[in-house]
Amino acid sequence: MRLLSSAVLLGLGVLGASATQAEEAASACPQGKICAADPQTVVNAMQEAGYKAKLTASKSSGNPLINSAAAGYNFEVQFFNCTIMTACKSLAFLISFDDDGTNTPELANQWNDVNRFSTMSVSSDKSLVLAYDISTVGGLNSRNFEDLLDTWNSTLGEVSKFFKAHPAPAKPEKGKPKS
Repeated sequence: MRLLSSAVLLGLGVLGASATQAEEAASACPQGKICAADPQTVVNAMQEAGYKAKLTASKSSGNPLINSAAAGYNFEVQFFNCTIMTACKSLAFLISFDDDGTNTPELANQWNDVNRFSTMSVSSDKSLVLAYDISTVGGLNSRNFEDLLDTWNSTLGEVSKFFKAHPAPAKPEKGKPKS
């Protein structure tokens, strides 16, 4: 069975930006828009759409990080192209699945061959990573962002179907020979 990686739970620190940093980030995001430059706008938009969204910081990069869930999966929203850990230009919805012995580039490519908006890859620890990258330069309106959330939610539903169609092989019981 594929298990959600515990790495999704790593970003537990609270994002602590100074008042000046918060003002700079907000000024890079046009009023009324949703931008990676102002992570709180992403949190607010996710919550308004009915998602849980907890803003923290990545322990590895210090960049903003949002923990959330949909379609029975916990996932992260990671921020990229950031200046001094704020004023980011893009974000990615990400989920990681632990290695079950079948995580291969071929499996990931089977996903990539038929899915337009998301990509699957195998990381160095052999976990499968599903990503949906978004640029928010100039800001998104709420309807555009809700559509992105709907696409991500649909993607999570599709990955569930994908795993059912590509199950991990059953592990033999201890003490029983393989036939």
